[in-house]
Formats: sequence, structure tokens, C-alpha cells
Amino acid sequence: MKKLWTFLRYFFSFIGGGIGVLILYYNYSFFSEKLYHIGPLFLYLIFFLLSFFIFYLVFPPIYKLINLVVNIIDKFLSSLSLAELFLGIFSVLISLLISYLFYALISKIPIVGQYIGILVAIFVFGITVGILLKRRKEILDAIKLQPKRFGERIPKEKKLYPKYLLDTSAIIDGRILELIDSSFIDGVIFIPTFILEELQMVADSEDSSKRIRGRRGLDILQRLKEEYPEKIKIFDAKGERIPIDTKLINLAKKMKAKVITTDFNLSQVARTRGIKVLNINELAHALRKVVLPGEKLQVKIIKEGKERAQGVGYLDDGTMVVVEEGKYHIGEVVKVEVTSLLQGPTGTMIFGDIVNGRGSNSRRR
Repeated sequence: MKKLWTFLRYFFSFIGGGIGVLILYYNYSFFSEKLYHIGPLFLYLIFFLLSFFIFYLVFPPIYKLINLVVNIIDKFLSSLSLAELFLGIFSVLISLLISYLFYALISKIPIVGQYIGILVAIFVFGITVGILLKRRKEILDAIKLQPKRFGERIPKEKKLYPKYLLDTSAIIDGRILELIDSSFIDGVIFIPTFILEELQMVADSEDSSKRIRGRRGLDILQRLKEEYPEKIKIFDAKGERIPIDTKLINLAKKMKAKVITTDFNLSQVARTRGIKVLNINELAHALRKVVLPGEKLQVKIIKEGKERAQGVGYLDDGTMVVVEEGKYHIGEVVKVEVTSLLQGPTGTMIFGDIVNGRGSNSRRR
């Protein structure tokens, strides 16, 4: 990059030197009268070196200005679809043609015709462009142009599939493997390098529990790459020095991708930014068995509850069941009648009573 910068600067300076020589060439009589004591060859050399030096000095600000303008134009064009860009150019050309026809007619009016013609042409140009752009959706639908973003080089087959960004928490969780295997997620899953870096940091943590989780995440990631090479795409996306969650949200917005996570806070923030989120915990909660008061369940009591004489067990899907008088049946499988449900942020809690106050192979303790 530095070599290119140096080359461009000297190239620009040589052009400047050439311009200086041309200025002297076309105005030689003027300068030769003022500088008659300097020989022609030396005079040309002075103009060349002076112009070369001036252009050498002004190159950096000019380069920055050009770079700024190019970035602004590129940013504007990237926000337009290819179809919208072509429609904009077409609208301008049609508007120029129509406004010229109006100008040609009105300019024939004596004295004020040309001035009025210019004003009318500008007015007609603005109206025509405005109407065409306002109706761009109907026009694009009519000619069936695909809204591909200007400058994008996305293979056509990838347009048919949704895009996902995988969060660190979802990798460590591990259930993503089952979701892909069961075809719940059909599309391409992208993993940016800053997610890998965060996963590596967790795996290298001094905290043993974090270290275990991090290494589990790396193992799961390796399995994802081996078992689903067509679905998993790792790409370089380091970006600014901002929090990982913010990076992920910004990237999802830019790529128009959905975020896969188990992080509740990340889910909420992403949704406020208009990004679709697949929270694995929410999916698991939605797939849990629905029970109603009066239903009977078989539950194994595994520990005491918080209140007096309560016991706690769990269904196969992890739903907690709080059983009255269950304290006396720890380690036993009992038949429980559901009395009420409590919906919490982490899921549903079921409350129930032991049917007839007895469980299978139960005895009062």
C-alpha cells in the first residue's frame, strides 16, 4: 500500500510538472518578456520543477478528498439494489429528454423564451424523476428485475437459502447440532472470526468451569465443520474494537442474517434493532409438553422443595414439578395430579399433589 501511495504521488507530481511546461509553452511570449534574462531551456526546467513541487505538496489532501468522495458514493450505491440503480439512471435520461422537448418548444418565444424554457425544463425534469422513482416498486415488479445489491458478488444459489450468524453461547450449548440434523435450520450458518476468538478466550480461561465450557464449544465447532461442511462458513470479520454482541448485531444487520443464540439479553437487543433471532432456549420451551390442571403425570422425586414437605422432580424435557408431600417420597416414582402452573422467565413450573397420597412402591417416611 505504501509503494502504491508513493507511485501515485510521484505520478501525480510528474503530471503537474507537465502541466507547468504546457502553461509556459502556451504563454511563452508573456513569460519571456518578464524573464528575458533566463534561457528557454532553463525556464522550462524551472516551470517543470516548480509545478512538480506544488503538485507533490497538494497530493495528500487531494487524495484524501477523492477517497472520501469515493467512499460516500460507494456507500450510497451499496444501499441501492442493482435494479434501483438502473431505474435511477433510466429516470434521469427520460427526464432529460422530456425536459429538453419542453425547452425546445418554449425557447422559441421571443425575448423571454430561453429563460422561461430553462425554468420549465428544470421543473419538468424534477417532476418526471420524482414520479418515476416514487413508482419504482410497480415498475420493478412489472419488468421483474431482481433486487441484487450493487457491488455484491453473491452466487445465485445462495439467495435461495436464509443466512444465520452463530453466537458463542449457541456453540457452547451444543443443541445446534441436533437442530441442523433435524432440518429445523435450513440455510447457511456463518461464524465470524471474532466469535472464534471469544470461544478461544473462554477455553483458555483460568476459571475451570469456563475452561470446560470453552473446550466443549471448540469440540462442537469441530463437529459442525466436519459433519456439515456445506452449511458452516467461517469468515474473517474482525471490525471495530466494540463489544462482541454489538459486533454480531451490526454484522447481522449488514448481512440481513438471523442470529442463533441462547443469550436472553442478546436476543432482546437484537430484536429492538429489527434483527430476527432464533433463541434455542425459547425453541426448547415452545416444544415442551403442554400439561393442564387435572392431568396425571409419573414423576421421580429427586430432592426436597423450598416449602415444608414439598418434593421436586423433573419431566423428560426438564420441566420442574413441585409435589406437595413429595419430601417423604424422595427417590421414588409417584403419580402426580397437576393442580396449577406457574409461567416464569426460564419456563413453566408445574405444581401437583400425589394421587391418593401414595407413589409406586412408596412408604411414608
